[in-house]
Amino acid sequence: MLSMARIFSFFRALTSKVTLPRSAARPIPRMSRIRQANGDDYPESAAENLADALSLLAANRTDGAAYLSGYVVECALKSLVVVAAGNPLNFGHNLNRLSREALNLAALPGSKTARYIPRLNPGPSIIDAPPNGWRETLRYREAGAVTALTATSWLAEAQAVFASTIIPLRIDGLI
Repeated sequence: MLSMARIFSFFRALTSKVTLPRSAARPIPRMSRIRQANGDDYPESAAENLADALSLLAANRTDGAAYLSGYVVECALKSLVVVAAGNPLNFGHNLNRLSREALNLAALPGSKTARYIPRLNPGPSIIDAPPNGWRETLRYREAGAVTALTATSWLAEAQAVFASTIIPLRIDGLI
């Protein structure tokens, strides 16, 4: 089995920034095939948030790591919904509802996303409804509101979701 570091390294190589000629001032990021008209690019955002969450956890910034882990899962689930339904629908930041919708769409006959079901933790999970699971309002909590154990668990789950959705969707050319 590949380590998460190798999987993430492979994905980053697939999505590396293309550098313009020296006359240009900045690189152009690679965009996914499901980039939304408003500029939202869920697969690319998932990759960026995962890299940032890993860095924050390594620096013992557990609140930030946990917060961004939720966005990794959200963006992965929205990617599945877009591939299956053509749009992200309107689930906001509700991971529990997004997860249910992604699973419902994957279960439909002829679904394009059935083989990309995200791997979630048995028992307590990042997608559990608040107050136990992730919520976007964590950014307003005091430092230390998320324990190191919870942050580590959520980040591991975000990595598993990313590895079971975004990477194979990219490899298979769906995003």
